Amino acid sequence: MKKNKLIQKTFSLQKDLTDCGVSCLQSLVKYYDGNISLETLREKSGTGKTGTTLLGLYQCATEIGFEAEGCEGDIDTLIKHGAPVILHVIIDQKYEHYVICYSFNDKNNQFYIGDPAKGLEYWKKEYLNEVWVSKTCLTLKPALLFETNTVIEKKKKVWLKHLIKEDQEAIYTIIILGFIFTLLGMSMSVFSQKLIDDILPKQKIHLLLLSISFLGFLLFARIGIQALRELYNIKQSRSFNERINKQFYSSLLHLPKIFFDTRKIGDFVARLNDTQRIQTVIKQLITNTVVDTLGVLISIGFLFAYAWKLAVVCIIISPIVFLILFSFNKKIIEAQSNVMQSYSARESNYIDSIKGIDVIKAFSKQYLFEKRNEAVFSLYQRRVFELGKLNLTISLYSGAALVVFLLLIIGLSSYGVLNGTIKIGELTAIIGISSSLLSSITNLALITIPLQEARVAFNRMFEYSSLKKEETEGKEIKNIDSIDVINIDFRFNGRSRLLHRITLSLEQGKVTCVLGESGCGKTTFTEILQKNYSPENGAIIINNNINLKDISIQAWRSLTGVVPQNIQLFNGNILENIILSEEVNEHKLQKVISLGFDAFIDSLPQGFFTLAGEEGINLSGGQKQLLGWMRALYHDPQFLILDEPTSSLDKENRMFICKLIEKIKSEKIIMIISHHLEEVKEMCDDMIIINKPKVPDLG
Repeated sequence: MKKNKLIQKTFSLQKDLTDCGVSCLQSLVKYYDGNISLETLREKSGTGKTGTTLLGLYQCATEIGFEAEGCEGDIDTLIKHGAPVILHVIIDQKYEHYVICYSFNDKNNQFYIGDPAKGLEYWKKEYLNEVWVSKTCLTLKPALLFETNTVIEKKKKVWLKHLIKEDQEAIYTIIILGFIFTLLGMSMSVFSQKLIDDILPKQKIHLLLLSISFLGFLLFARIGIQALRELYNIKQSRSFNERINKQFYSSLLHLPKIFFDTRKIGDFVARLNDTQRIQTVIKQLITNTVVDTLGVLISIGFLFAYAWKLAVVCIIISPIVFLILFSFNKKIIEAQSNVMQSYSARESNYIDSIKGIDVIKAFSKQYLFEKRNEAVFSLYQRRVFELGKLNLTISLYSGAALVVFLLLIIGLSSYGVLNGTIKIGELTAIIGISSSLLSSITNLALITIPLQEARVAFNRMFEYSSLKKEETEGKEIKNIDSIDVINIDFRFNGRSRLLHRITLSLEQGKVTCVLGESGCGKTTFTEILQKNYSPENGAIIINNNINLKDISIQAWRSLTGVVPQNIQLFNGNILENIILSEEVNEHKLQKVISLGFDAFIDSLPQGFFTLAGEEGINLSGGQKQLLGWMRALYHDPQFLILDEPTSSLDKENRMFICKLIEKIKSEKIIMIISHHLEEVKEMCDDMIIINKPKVPDLG
């Protein structure tokens, strides 16, 4: 029975059937007390518009810490296995689908199945046998690398403590000032009570003047303390924002390149913006929330002094407000997650549209992108609206409860005045203190809304910050004499094999051309040679005795250079885009210029100080490619990778590049990627053709 309750708690439905595979995997992650977002599982399994394969689920499962195995079986082996299994089934004899087989129930002779499209249900043996045509399945068992919720939460706490460690002094100061500020806030209520019950009836003019003077001092002191507290807030906010932005941005830059190739820019921008959400809530917690908490305690303390029965009533009733709000927690988290995800999609859509404005205008497709933007933005606004309605509902419920609370306090205290147990001045003080108490309780109750928003934002940031960084450790090398590629295989998760048994040798002084049709994996091969991607099988041997995977990334990349087909330029001048550094090495720069680039630099309006503009908007395609050549050669690589190195150049500059390659090849290993033999045959010493794999892809 406990097991069934756990299944019901961890299983989730999925509206988008392309996600049925990763939805099954996510449910099993939760079943084994883990927690991984559906977005991460999509990326790791290679889930696209048509879903993913069982191989993709296997690769994803092993990557997140499961001991996974793809198997074939039958009904009897499924019963004997006894643990949850992901099954590949065919629904209505045409729809490929994934379900979870949790267990077999001997009493009703049926399987307990989790179907992401329908929910949890029992299937008869005959029906399962009918839809489980392939008899393939994926068995999963948590391995040592599998992280449970407990481990993840500990890591989150460590990360958060590290972030706010430097703010401890400021936080404690803000809290102490908040306590004094709250205490002084009660001075008006106390003064009102003394004024009505003691000073005015006895006409103590001297005491009245003295009291007003003292009250004025306290109120001015309160203003000063508030200003000082706000100053500490501003300083803490600045320090925290700089620190969290630096850490998050640094974490991103050190992630493997393949991570960026599978995500949209808008998602990164949205997550960077999440840092502000976290700081906003931290500020609210250490200022308003601390003050409100102290306000509740101090108010109840004063009420005990005036009418202890009223204080007891407050203590009994206050938790009711919190219980009302906590009942909305799950809905708040879900709604805020939806808002943040749709915000990421909105950012991505804007960025894609602006980056592709040339294409949009060239084909007059403004209406299409307007329609797409309308759909994306409408979804975002709909989710914002749903969250707004939820917040409004919470405010109405909490507000109604607090009004009842206030009326009860006023009624009881007024009754105390009528029966002579409470003085009129005390009634005034009680009403003032109760109003302050209600305000504090309202604020404390509603803090759950931004707190949950910050929690979602924090989890999104932590997800990226906790990912495994590039492994930089390895052997140091100072030169590259030869590169031997031996039987390299590669595939993206969940997809067919892209490269199969690629073998070639690269030597210093020779230019090797790699030819192949578009989509055969030539550029992917260059990513492997740069240590951006890791091959599935095979080896790359450097200098006849060192495996590339054992070499330090920094050492390797300091000896390699790439001239890609599309040159990425930054919003700076030409010189900055060449050196990618704060200091210029004059010797290296003059060496590059002497190779024949002086004419190119002289043709620019301000020479080296010509602004390239955002993404090189001020330069032509040919100028960008020449700049890419200068950048690569400035860093003096021993291994030079050229991806369609003359694709954007005119005839004159192509001849210049051909002569340049002839000049520099004696001291370098050069590999040219191309799909046009005519363009590169004059430069090549050796040639290899990459074809799309034709062998059966057995995984």
